[in-house]
Amino acid sequence: MNSTMAPEQVELVRKSFDAIWSVRRQLANRFYHRFFELAPDALDLFPSDMERQHLKLMDAIAAIVGALDQRELFQSIIVRSGRQHAQFGVKSSHFGAFGDALIWGLEREFGAAFTPELKEAWITLYRAVQSEMMREAGLKSDWRKSN
Repeated sequence: MNSTMAPEQVELVRKSFDAIWSVRRQLANRFYHRFFELAPDALDLFPSDMERQHLKLMDAIAAIVGALDQRELFQSIIVRSGRQHAQFGVKSSHFGAFGDALIWGLEREFGAAFTPELKEAWITLYRAVQSEMMREAGLKSDWRKSN
């Protein structure tokens, strides 16, 4: 995985993702609702029936989380995803809104169990993922530089 994540952070992300897997549809629904509030222009990039997209999102996150300790596989997943998103017409602002919506959704799903350490682990993971994806898509990012 990206060298910016400490082994403890990898473990926190893995355990927390396993814990929310049973409510993944609810999390995906909550996430997209928030994402489209933050980036209404992204709505045109998605199908009108979002059910399949919800599953694709959670499967993609599962693949990323599953590859955290397999650097080459992790990199391959991110590179492929970045190229796909570039073809869809994704903008830099969409990546920022995605990260904000993801963290927001996780905070709501976990409640008090979303500790500062867990939040930082997810932010670190998202920074690594979005940085690689945006590089592949030829975009620049400034998401959460202040955090």
